[in-house]
Amino acid sequence: MKVSVLLATLLATQLSVSAVANPQNTPQNDRPSGRPSSPPDFFAVGVAASGGQVEFRGGSFQVNPFPFINFRQGRFYSNQAGVGYELLKSDKYRLSLVTEVGVNEQNRNQVDELNDMDNLDLPIYGGASLEVNVSDFVLTGTVQRELGFASQGWRAFAGVSRPYNVNRKLSLSPSFTLQWSDSTLSNYLYGVQAENAQPSRAIYDAGSSLQANTAVTAVYRLSNKITLIGSTSLTLYGNSIADSPIVDRRTVLSSFVAIGYAF
Repeated sequence: MKVSVLLATLLATQLSVSAVANPQNTPQNDRPSGRPSSPPDFFAVGVAASGGQVEFRGGSFQVNPFPFINFRQGRFYSNQAGVGYELLKSDKYRLSLVTEVGVNEQNRNQVDELNDMDNLDLPIYGGASLEVNVSDFVLTGTVQRELGFASQGWRAFAGVSRPYNVNRKLSLSPSFTLQWSDSTLSNYLYGVQAENAQPSRAIYDAGSSLQANTAVTAVYRLSNKITLIGSTSLTLYGNSIADSPIVDRRTVLSSFVAIGYAF
């Protein structure tokens, strides 16, 4: 499966806003354990590689190298595979408008066994996201709608992470996220319409769906400007997705490694 440079670049902005930024001299272990205070404006670039399985029948483990960008400018910041704009912010919470590209939602297009099905269009989501610091944890909730370029469906995320500052250079952040997708979005990705049905591929209505993701991200600061990042995640799909005749994996393992330079 080949991913275009454009999509891969957008995918790489899943890095934390402060992961390759904050080239200040403030030691990380001198800060509170929750979400760090917003870094100053920055612009960072780097190179990365992602590898992982795909859930679709006939898919395989793929490795894709690509460049990435990460930034913050005033209230604007890179967020997932897109851009966020801060509406309200304090030391305890941040409420933002977010626009993201669902880059992984085109994976089916690259699976040869399913190339007779209609290609999935590139989705663009818009919505709102709230981050709240509770003790040493960061709680996140996001609600988004696809803007009409693909499914026009809704999705929602609820997540929790726990940043750990191991020492002045190394930090770890385990996280858990639960995603709900409505029937419009789930069927767009995993349903089988009558025109795409075959003897070995029955018509399928996915309905609404759930999936869970757990991940561990490590950030190691080689210097004030250069940062090494690694992440490993495991995604578990609910029955609505796993029972689809075009899906043959209930769990998907993926990893990510990158090195970035902050200006």
